[in-house]
This record gives sequence, C-alpha cells and structure tokens, in this order.
Amino acid sequence: MLRDAFGRLRPIRWGMINLGGYLTVLQLRVLNRLRIEGVEYLKTLPSRGVLLVSNHLTHYMDSIVVFHSVSYLRRPYLVWPRTDLVKRTWKEGAQRIERKVDLEDVAKIDTGLKGGWVLTFPQGTTTPGAPGRIGCAQIIKRFRPVVVPVRLGGLSEAFDKTGLKLRRIKVDLSVRYGRPLDIDYDQPAPAILGAVMAGIGEA
Repeated sequence: MLRDAFGRLRPIRWGMINLGGYLTVLQLRVLNRLRIEGVEYLKTLPSRGVLLVSNHLTHYMDSIVVFHSVSYLRRPYLVWPRTDLVKRTWKEGAQRIERKVDLEDVAKIDTGLKGGWVLTFPQGTTTPGAPGRIGCAQIIKRFRPVVVPVRLGGLSEAFDKTGLKLRRIKVDLSVRYGRPLDIDYDQPAPAILGAVMAGIGEA
C-alpha cells in the first residue's frame, strides 16, 4: 500500500497533493464559489475501471477541480488522496503536434484503470467547441471502462489559460457529474466518440 499502481511512493505524493490541495481550495471555495453536482453518481461506482471524461477549460485547474470534488467522497478530506496523470501526446508546450500513438501512454492508461479512476479530456485542447479526438473512443473500446461524463464551468473566467494564475474572484465555478454513459463497446469508434461528446455537452 506504500506504492500506487505506477510503483511511486504514496507518502511523497500525499504530501505534495495535500499542500497543493489546501492552497487551491482557498481559490476555489473562499475566493470563488465552487458548486459540485452529481456526486450521487460517483458513490455507486466501482473503485477501479472508471474513466472520467470532461470538457477542457484550463491546462491544470480542470484536473485540480475534479480531484477536489472526488476527494469529498473520501474521509478525512485530502488525507488519503489518490490521483495520477498521464501526459498528453498531442501537445508540446502550447504547440499542437501530430504524433503516432504512444504505446507507453496506452499502457499507463491500462495501469491507471486497473488501479483506480482515470481522468481524460477528449477534446485535447482548451479551445471552446473543439471536436473530440478519436483516440478517446479507441481507449473506451479497448479497455471497456465505466464512462462518466464531467462538465466544468467558470474556470476560464476565474483563471488564466494555464489555470495556475487567479484572474478574478467571486466567480461561480461548477463541476457536474452525469450518470455513467450507456456505451455499446462494439459500436464503431466515431459513434462512441459522439456519445461521449454529447455526454459532456460538446456535441
């Protein structure tokens, strides 16, 4: 139990996450107003094999907000956090690039799903209305996770593009979890992607 599914020492990560968590909760819940909806759908989910799919507003704060809202399910809050990130292979800094599928990344997603929950952003960019990427659907077809849609709001008004700099206060922020999607894993990837994008309100 001292190491996570990726073999990294949990106590070190817990310390880093706790520090960052308590600093950002000030920005989210005191300086701004974070509203969380749909937590009831999370309470019935299995502890492994869950893929959270979300719209994308900032580079980092999106993941932090989802982490905070999921952490409310665990008590005491932020003491036993669990989170892992997989790098995005379609960007290099702020520049979008075309690159072949990274098999190492696919293996990490498999490991993450076997060890717990994974968060992904099907659009792969913070540009509003951007189309979803077919790789998300291919992951769903391959690993057959429980797919939960997540809809974020307000973050791009309160924070800069990176999500690390607070620009405004007293902004209404929101994270809304939907009912797990009814996915037919044998459908073509474009049909699965369409269901995912509709689920996160980006169809």
